[in-house]
Amino acid sequence: MFTSTPAPERTLHLLTQLERYGSRENGQFAVGRRLLQEHPDLPLHGFAISSSMCPEPGRPRHSLILRVGEHDTDGITAWARALGTEPVIDGARYRLDTFLDGIGIWGSATIPEDAYDMDQAVFVPSGDDVSFTHRGLLVTEFGEDGDLLFSGHPPVREVLAATSVYYRDTCGQRLRPFDGHDLADSITYGWCRFVAYPTRTDWRIRSASQATPGALPVTWMYAQDGHTQDLGSLERCPDCQRPSRGLDYHPTTGQLVHVCPSPVCRHQWPVTDFLSSAAAEPASRRWRGWRGW
Repeated sequence: MFTSTPAPERTLHLLTQLERYGSRENGQFAVGRRLLQEHPDLPLHGFAISSSMCPEPGRPRHSLILRVGEHDTDGITAWARALGTEPVIDGARYRLDTFLDGIGIWGSATIPEDAYDMDQAVFVPSGDDVSFTHRGLLVTEFGEDGDLLFSGHPPVREVLAATSVYYRDTCGQRLRPFDGHDLADSITYGWCRFVAYPTRTDWRIRSASQATPGALPVTWMYAQDGHTQDLGSLERCPDCQRPSRGLDYHPTTGQLVHVCPSPVCRHQWPVTDFLSSAAAEPASRRWRGWRGW
């Protein structure tokens, strides 16, 4: 049974919504009107549109996205069959992906977590499921704060080494202790289950006890407890001659400066080759302003 059915009087409202996007000239308006006329009893909350400047071979340039409800998998199935196809089922997610009059038709819905067999979705991760591997460790980024999740309970030194590799090679940064905080204190051992929900590609973890079926040992590195330092070209400290790649910003002038890694020295000196240092700056910092537009 469908969760919603648009009343006939909503047809004009939905078409007006589509026309507001300027989609009449791309064919999306005509396809949307045809869908409403030919399938007035199928669930539909609204439309969205999508266009690609360089579509993949065999894919349409313009598409129409059907909004049927976050968990209305029956609705996605009904629309797929009405358009002569079947939904693509990937774990708990149902997807509609077809064409009509040269316009792509998309839609998706997910079985609610409380209605899905989460025990059956438990899996053992491999290298294909994580961000990278390091000396046999499976490592993946988690959240938006730079935290890392490791498989197993490796020694602290291995966790710190893999964390250093990740920040250096992926982020172009060095993770340093913050305000006297020891990075080793940011490491936490635990147990959890890896759950392929809603899909194996978009998996989740659930905390569990060691005795829980399917539970695996994991290690957290809460990297937000550290201080990230940008990396530049190799320089020697003018005071103590210790080699350094560390960069920072002067707290008063905001000028990019080199920083001596020696805890005794900690001398700072100006960056003279600004262009090369800017090129070495991590993408996360260089593009931060662009994202805010």
